[in-house]
Amino acid sequence: MKSIRRQKGPWTHRALVYLFTSLFGLLAFWLLGFVVRDIATWPGPDYRQFEEKLQDPALLKESESLQTSIDDASRAISLRKERQQVLRDSTSNSEKTMNQLLELQKLTLQKGVTPSAEEVQALAESQKLFLQNQSRYQEINDEIAKLSEQLSDLQNRQRAVRKSLDSTRPTIQQQYQQAQSSHQWKLAALKLAVLVPLLALAVWLLLKKRGSLYAPLMYGFGLAVAAKVVLVMHEHFPRRYFKYVLIVVALLLVARVLAYLLRTLAHPKIELLLKQYREAYERFLCPVCGYPIRRGPLTHLFWTRGSIKKLNIPAQAQTAAEEPYVCPVCSTRLFEACSACRGIRHSLLPTCTHCGDEREVQAPTGAPVSATKA
Repeated sequence: MKSIRRQKGPWTHRALVYLFTSLFGLLAFWLLGFVVRDIATWPGPDYRQFEEKLQDPALLKESESLQTSIDDASRAISLRKERQQVLRDSTSNSEKTMNQLLELQKLTLQKGVTPSAEEVQALAESQKLFLQNQSRYQEINDEIAKLSEQLSDLQNRQRAVRKSLDSTRPTIQQQYQQAQSSHQWKLAALKLAVLVPLLALAVWLLLKKRGSLYAPLMYGFGLAVAAKVVLVMHEHFPRRYFKYVLIVVALLLVARVLAYLLRTLAHPKIELLLKQYREAYERFLCPVCGYPIRRGPLTHLFWTRGSIKKLNIPAQAQTAAEEPYVCPVCSTRLFEACSACRGIRHSLLPTCTHCGDEREVQAPTGAPVSATKA
């Protein structure tokens, strides 16, 4: 069976594939974020409802009534203080006017001139206005004093009522916290009810279709869903539980990857085998045990995987006769005669370099390995 050949394409095309795979995953992550945020808008418990349910309605009504009376008394006091300020300004102006008129009359009398009737009337009106303002100011001051006493009494009664209400506050807060916690768990369940099936679908697609043409789309979608699941769990799960969930999931993933690597080593797929064989032949090393392939002019030379590029191969290597070759360490046949053209070909590679004859790739033990994906 012939091996499957896949075109890698130019590096620009591969770079665009990686770019759009990342963009697809990012857009999927944003879409899932919109869904999760819409679920989070589901209304939760109302603290005021717990207050109305667990506290005495009469006390609540009295507290609201007292608060209204306190606000009214405070506004009345503020309004009267504003009036006092206006009266204070008016009284000050009247006092200044009266003083000016008295000074004018004094100067007039010193000159032996009798004040006119208009001046006497103006002075009398200023004195009258001054006395009225003083009287009104004192009245307002008395009103403020009475309102202040009422406000103090209302505030004392309000403190007593709130003290009675505060005695039930711990119970209200406890039940509210329980309801809020239950609401958060419901939100987490709804979010995971949407995300977990999508994550299961992504895992199933990766397991069944990871070798298909559209595998990058599956990887991008799977990573987006997995990231969103982790974020939702971190948001709603308590930290003491989340760390255990995270480490268990990490252990399962690591165990799964390790099991996959071990199975790959025990039963390698054709692509991995061809890559291993190709790289070993390029470095003139046995693909099975790594021992140098000493044939022809390389018989008496020494090299390693890292030093093969610096090896000075003799010029006569180009004309050296090729012969079958078997690894002297692991007994693996590395070069043999082609059954089609009788030229020397690589035993572990699928195609003869002389005639292009293709054949089934053999495992190191000699057992055939299927060219199709497991």
